[in-house]
Amino acid sequence: MIRRVSLLFLVSMLALACGSSSSARPGGIAAPELEADLVGTVFFGSGNSAPANIDVVATNRATVPIVLRRVQIDSPGMATYALIRTSRNVRETIQPGQSRRVTVFATAVTNVRNPGEPLTIRVIADFESGKDRWREIVMR
Repeated sequence: MIRRVSLLFLVSMLALACGSSSSARPGGIAAPELEADLVGTVFFGSGNSAPANIDVVATNRATVPIVLRRVQIDSPGMATYALIRTSRNVRETIQPGQSRRVTVFATAVTNVRNPGEPLTIRVIADFESGKDRWREIVMR
């Protein structure tokens, strides 16, 4: 009985926490454009991990300034090599019509000798404008 009550309490607290936060973009703000590109090539050499730097470019298409607060990258669905999930906290104010470039220093890992598939990059970016905060997710 105590376990059931504890579990019910935990589930209700989780529901309250999730219900009180919003990651949706405010209605009056246009979605920022996000680009992600691998800088150079990933060279594994004789190992199974290598540095993989990713340039993330955020362009503000809104009519008000926005702030890029955090960038997280990974590469879901890759078969022969992938990026280890990495995040970087930033505070870049982007004026309307302008772009900002942020480099994320990541690590790629492989399970084959010479991976040849193109790299898929997922970018999860946290933004704010005034008191509003939201998250954008793109796959490149």
